[in-house]
Amino acid sequence: MNLPDYLRSAAEKICGAYRPTELREVSRALSSAYLDGKGDGSRIVMTDRQAAVYAAVRMPATYGAAYSALRYATEGSDTEFFTMLDAGAGTGAAFFAAHELFGISEAVLAERESAMLSLAATFAEAAGLKAETLKCDLKDFEPRKSFDLVVASYVLNEMDAKSLEAALDKLAACSGKLLVIVEPGTPRASLLQRKIRSYLSGKGAKLVAPCPEGAECRLREGDWCHFAVRVARGKLHKYLKEGDAPYEDEKFTYSAFRFDGADNACSARVLRHPVISKGRADLTLCTKEGVVEVAVRKQDGAPWKTARKLEAGDKFEMPEDTL
Repeated sequence: MNLPDYLRSAAEKICGAYRPTELREVSRALSSAYLDGKGDGSRIVMTDRQAAVYAAVRMPATYGAAYSALRYATEGSDTEFFTMLDAGAGTGAAFFAAHELFGISEAVLAERESAMLSLAATFAEAAGLKAETLKCDLKDFEPRKSFDLVVASYVLNEMDAKSLEAALDKLAACSGKLLVIVEPGTPRASLLQRKIRSYLSGKGAKLVAPCPEGAECRLREGDWCHFAVRVARGKLHKYLKEGDAPYEDEKFTYSAFRFDGADNACSARVLRHPVISKGRADLTLCTKEGVVEVAVRKQDGAPWKTARKLEAGDKFEMPEDTL
């Protein structure tokens, strides 16, 4: 997946105001800070220079994760989205992903760091989109209206339990149609998503993805719920990451909840990359009964035509007598 040209060009222009060696030094410092911080809510990206490096290094991945999660969350639905809250917006990556997918042209961006908010506004201007910026911490956020789409991306893992529940209550309160929560694809974040799903489902929200039919998680011990998106690296990205690979794989985990009565939950979701051989596709599926291994064969007809094109994360409607 490629970052849209208008975002890539804007990021390169912003970074062009600094010396490359200076940016690389900041990139190293940010990487160390995130590794040491362990998601404890520490303020890491506070200066314009740090925000510029974050955009160049992390925005392609956060954009890709948000785009993929939103696509999975809305499969099988014809719902239209016109208003959006990007909660903990950072660079506004989720807003731009929603724009590409649904045509949303304006949004409220809530973010606690001024440098990130300023950068997000710059990106929105480059895209010809309207962004209302709101400087606040999510635990102190007070929703003034409802939004068709609410996205909280890479932000809730930084909160303690009390702040998390307060933030979830507020996000749910302003979610008119769909709430999508995206987090890093780590065992810790996967456990957090389980807690989020349990909490919001207990408040009446309808879990539609990734869990089939809103089922309780039944992954095997030692496994965790995550998916991945491959994102392209440009010249600046490779320089700052100090690597030659033209791409990187961003692992993420997500939860999607409906608040409008709509239900586009699937009966099964692909957990691992399918193993395709001649006339056969071996699938590892998450179903409401648990994780199952299914072999789809050429003689199965339509399911086979679908199965051979599947990737991890896709939903799969399999005939009941096969599961």
